[in-house]
Amino acid sequence: MKILFTSFPGLGHFLPVVPLAWAARAAGHEVLVVTTGPAVEASGRAGLPTVEASPEVDIMAAIQKSAVQSFQDPFSSANLAITSKWMAEISHYTADRTVQIARSWKPDVIVQTPFEAAGSLAATLLSVPTLVHGFGILSLGKMSGFMNLIYEAMRPVSERIGLTGDLVRPSAIIDTCPPSMRESDRPPAWFVRYVPYNGGGLLPDWLLEPTSRPRICITLGTVLPHLAGIGGISGIIEAVRHLDAEVILALGGSDPSALGPLPSNVRTIGWVPLSALIPSCSAIIHHGGAGTTMNAVVAGVPQLVLPHGADQHINANAVKQRGIGLAYLPGQADVETVKFSLKQLLEDSGFTRAAQDVKEENLKQVPPASIVPRLSELTGRS
Repeated sequence: MKILFTSFPGLGHFLPVVPLAWAARAAGHEVLVVTTGPAVEASGRAGLPTVEASPEVDIMAAIQKSAVQSFQDPFSSANLAITSKWMAEISHYTADRTVQIARSWKPDVIVQTPFEAAGSLAATLLSVPTLVHGFGILSLGKMSGFMNLIYEAMRPVSERIGLTGDLVRPSAIIDTCPPSMRESDRPPAWFVRYVPYNGGGLLPDWLLEPTSRPRICITLGTVLPHLAGIGGISGIIEAVRHLDAEVILALGGSDPSALGPLPSNVRTIGWVPLSALIPSCSAIIHHGGAGTTMNAVVAGVPQLVLPHGADQHINANAVKQRGIGLAYLPGQADVETVKFSLKQLLEDSGFTRAAQDVKEENLKQVPPASIVPRLSELTGRS
């Protein structure tokens, strides 16, 4: 069986797909990834054969220019049309190359990430099934109306390529949300264990050694620093200044000098896989990105979530509702609020118990390898 993976360029969309791609290859199937932007390099580093879908376009510049209009609340009724338009625009850039590769490679099935429509276009032209692979808590089944707006915005590209009918809809959704964090009316899906993948990296010696005091991770993910910078966490740094804890400031490639001199208990690091860092922590403070939220869920670590936009508010609310952490809007998270919140997360064992319970729920879900045969069943091939 040949499986084509098509992905939105953001790492938060692509990285959760890697374990399924690995599982498919380990089962003896052929895999090819067609994507653009940061996901291209990430796919190559993951050992997956990859094709650049828009080599002549600075895709992240295009996203930053378009997404800023609706980033804070993209799925509100007021912003749905804007959000669907710019998401479809990304698929406009990748459509021709995706279709070209699909026609040449002839996949049996296409697995696409949320809000990516070039994969649907290729699947329609080739008459093969397609699936959407989720990236966390967001219920994709409830967003069929939003996806229809994206498909409709793709109509000019479809007609240019020679397709006049509607794009094929996904045969199934691969959903990674733990059971107790799902809404009661969440639509049916292929529920699967979330397996964290953040890329590899050289781990520092201190990370492998036991720590004598609580360790707290602070991170902003991969997108927010580019959209808003890192200055917004200066209040968080002040809140942990006199805390008897080891604070890890995980900013990836961002320059921490904008924060000025840091307290002696704060350690800055470059790129370290969150899946290796978070399990050593007693708590994490973050922006509510899907990948960061789910890495903390998998590790069973209480969270303080300060959402800015995109799906972050949805993730923050789910964390708070399940009792595995606390959530505040950035404007509400002054120094005293952050101090008090950390004290709660570190001293109230209820947060840790709840986080460990959800960790166990995730472990009990079927692994990605278990759904590879279901892909074969969709195609009638083995």
